[in-house]
Amino acid sequence: MQPPAAPNRPSNQGETSARTVVLIGASIRSAAQSANQAGFRVLGIDHFGDVDTRQACQEFWILSEFATNSEAIGRFRKFPHFIVGGLNSAKDLPGLLSPPPANAKTLPVQEAGKDLVLPPRNPDVDRLNDPQWLEKLSQECGLSFPKSFHSVIPNAAPPQNPATRWLVKMEQSCGGLGVRWHTPSSPLDPAHSGSASARSNIGPLSANLDASLDIPDQDTNRKAIRQMFQQWVPGRPHGATLICNGENCQLLGVCRSLFTRLGHLPFVYRGSFGPVSIPHPLQQSLQQLGLKITRETGYHGLLNLDLVINRSGEAFVLEVNPRWSGSSELIDRSMQNKNQVDSLFGAMVEACNGSPLAEFNCHPDGSSNSVESSWSAGPQYLKRIIFARQPFQFSQALIDFSKTPSGDSRYQSAFSDLPADGTWISAGEPICTLISQIPRGTAAKSFDGGREKGPMHQHRTFLRRLSKSIHT
Repeated sequence: MQPPAAPNRPSNQGETSARTVVLIGASIRSAAQSANQAGFRVLGIDHFGDVDTRQACQEFWILSEFATNSEAIGRFRKFPHFIVGGLNSAKDLPGLLSPPPANAKTLPVQEAGKDLVLPPRNPDVDRLNDPQWLEKLSQECGLSFPKSFHSVIPNAAPPQNPATRWLVKMEQSCGGLGVRWHTPSSPLDPAHSGSASARSNIGPLSANLDASLDIPDQDTNRKAIRQMFQQWVPGRPHGATLICNGENCQLLGVCRSLFTRLGHLPFVYRGSFGPVSIPHPLQQSLQQLGLKITRETGYHGLLNLDLVINRSGEAFVLEVNPRWSGSSELIDRSMQNKNQVDSLFGAMVEACNGSPLAEFNCHPDGSSNSVESSWSAGPQYLKRIIFARQPFQFSQALIDFSKTPSGDSRYQSAFSDLPADGTWISAGEPICTLISQIPRGTAAKSFDGGREKGPMHQHRTFLRRLSKSIHT
C-alpha cells in the first residue's frame, strides 16, 4: 500500500462528465470501487496509489503531488468532492476544499435531465468535534460517554487516579495513528477493568482537572491543532455506520473494529469484522443518536460512530466521523448480498441529494429484544490489513505464491490494496488487505480462536507463506 517508485500517476486522463466525483482520503480504494458500481467516474487522490485504486480511477494523483499542482487543483475543484479518509483539509488539501472562484461552475454529480446534486453541504459539521455536545446527545439516547477534554497546551495532563487510564488523541489523524497511552509523571497502578470503572466515565468534565490548565474556548479550539485526553474504557471496539439525508438517518450496520500495536503505536487499525448482531435496545439508541446528530447539524452522507461495548453490555460513544470508513466496504458487501443497495456510495450520493431512506429497512422490527437482529442473516466479512514484519521489495509473484491461504471453499477470500511491482515496503507498513466472506454460523468459532480453521487461520497462513516467500 505504498506509492510505487514510478510512475506516481497513470496517464488515463479522459474526458469528464456530470457523473464525475472527486474522492480524497488516506486510501480511497473501497469507495472508488463502490462509486464505479454506481456508474460514477472517479478522480482519486490518496497517499498510496495502489494498483486496484488506480484501476478504479479515471485520473489518480498521490496526495503530496496533487497538493502542489495548481492546474490539477483547479480542474478537480469543479467537481463534487467526498472525503473518504481521515484527512485534515487545512493541512493535507490546500486549495481543493476552498470555495471555487465566483465565475467557476461546480458540476452536478448526476447527468443532465435528472435531479441535480451539489457537493455535500454540511455547514455545522464542526460540532461533531465537540466532545461536550456529543456527550450530551449520547446520554440523552441512553448511551455512555467517557470523560474527555481538549487542550492546546503541550504539557497538559488529566487528573491522576489509580483506577483510571487516559488516552491522548491527536486531531488531524486517522486509523489509530494519533492515539497513545498518556504517560503520567508518576507510575499508575494497574487499571481496573469491568463495568465499575467504566461506569465512572458518565457525567460532565471532571471537576478535579488541574487548575493550572487554561482550557481554550471553543472558537480557539477549532482553529488550533489540538490533543484530546479521553478516559480509556475496557471492552470491545465497534463502528456503527449510518446514512443521513439532512433530516433523517438510518443505522445500516455495526462491525467489530480490530487494532494492533506497531512499534510505539498501540492502536493501529488493522481491519473490521461484521456486520455483527447487537441487542435491539442498543440499535435503537444508536439510531436515535444518529437522528439527533443529523437534525442538529443538517448532515448529509455516511456517518460513523466509534464505540466500545464493555462486558456488562454498556456502550460508550468515543467519537463520530462524517465519512466513508474502514468498515464501510463490509456494510456495502452485506447490503449488496441482501439486495438492499447496488452500491453504498451510490446510496450515499442519493442521501446527499435528500432522497428518503425508508427503502433500506435495516433496523429490526421492534418485535424482539433478543441479541439477534436483522443483521443475523447473510454472510459476514473479515477485513484484515497485512503489515510487513521486515523491509522488502514487493512483487506480484509473492501474492501469487500465497493466493490460496486455505483449502476450505466455504471461505471466499480476496486481496485488495495491492502495491505496484517493485515497491519497497518498510517494516511496519501495510502490504495489502485480505477480505474473507464467512458463512453465518461458522464465524464465532473461527473468529474467536476456536479449533475450526476459519478466516483468521487463513490470514495467519497467508502471512506465514508471504514471509516464507520474502525469505526465499
